[in-house]
Amino acid sequence: MGLFDKLKERVTDKLVERAAKAAAKQSANAAKAVAKKGAEVAFQAAKDAGKRLEGALFGDDEDRPPDSEEVRAEKKKKEDEVGERLRAADRRVKDREAEDRRRAEQEAARARTEKEVDDELAALKKKLDRR
Repeated sequence: MGLFDKLKERVTDKLVERAAKAAAKQSANAAKAVAKKGAEVAFQAAKDAGKRLEGALFGDDEDRPPDSEEVRAEKKKKEDEVGERLRAADRRVKDREAEDRRRAEQEAARARTEKEVDDELAALKKKLDRR
């Protein structure tokens, strides 16, 4: 009877293990679906809140006058300023990267020089030890 009990126990363990894996997979899929739905709801709520805030600050779309030349010029000026700031930030990043590369090259050259000097010293020591 011991042989059949062991066989029954192994089969039962495998069935339980498979059922646990299936349950875990199903649970993970359900959690993903719930998280996705929650994100969609939160996004929609934020979007609605933004529209309500815009309506409160500037009035509804029907209440707003069409953009005047001054408003369009101001918007264009702000866009240009933002663009210039972004370009300046990009230049700073590129300059920083170039400086880092230059420093790395200098450090590599210094390390090569030190290694050459160390090798030369080691060769001289060997030469002196032979005498």
